[in-house]
Amino acid sequence: MVSEKQKNILNFINIFIEKNGYAPSVREICEGVGLKSTSTVQYHLEKLIQSGLLQKNYKKSRALTVNNQLSNKKIPILGEIAAGSLLMAEENIIGTVNYPDTDEKSDLFALSVSGDSMIDEGIHEKDLVIINKNEPIKNGDIGAFLINNSEGTIKFLKNIEGRQYLVPANKNYEKIPVNENIQPIGKVVSLIRDM
Repeated sequence: MVSEKQKNILNFINIFIEKNGYAPSVREICEGVGLKSTSTVQYHLEKLIQSGLLQKNYKKSRALTVNNQLSNKKIPILGEIAAGSLLMAEENIIGTVNYPDTDEKSDLFALSVSGDSMIDEGIHEKDLVIINKNEPIKNGDIGAFLINNSEGTIKFLKNIEGRQYLVPANKNYEKIPVNENIQPIGKVVSLIRDM
């Protein structure tokens, strides 16, 4: 079973190779998936190699290759979502991104992040967040939400003193009380950062 971190690493390697024609370094992978430790990345790379999803030539640098037998699924990128002030959630397909197929129950799509309200959680402007519409957003999860049927945002869903709020990961933004005008879109299950 591939973990979410390993999916993020695999996606980042795929995108990096497509864009640059060669594999990323361990430090570039750290930066690209928001990990601080190169040893953590090395651990996940070894797990991906053991599972047959990744190959490495140990005699060369930048010699990672993604196994072409992977069951990658192209998922649509449906525009931008705000991580800051609210933005229109336009469902226009602006591209696709490869993502390892998890199971048939997943209903996945990607949104490009605009804003900095989730910066302290490592979600930056222009990152792609992968959203599973079929996965419920529970207390403490990061989710995508539709406000007033027109504006989208990503925030933590948190219960505070018996009430639900959308909570940013940046002290410069206020929490938003959940009411009947806020509908969950889906849980944020992964993040892809382009270098």
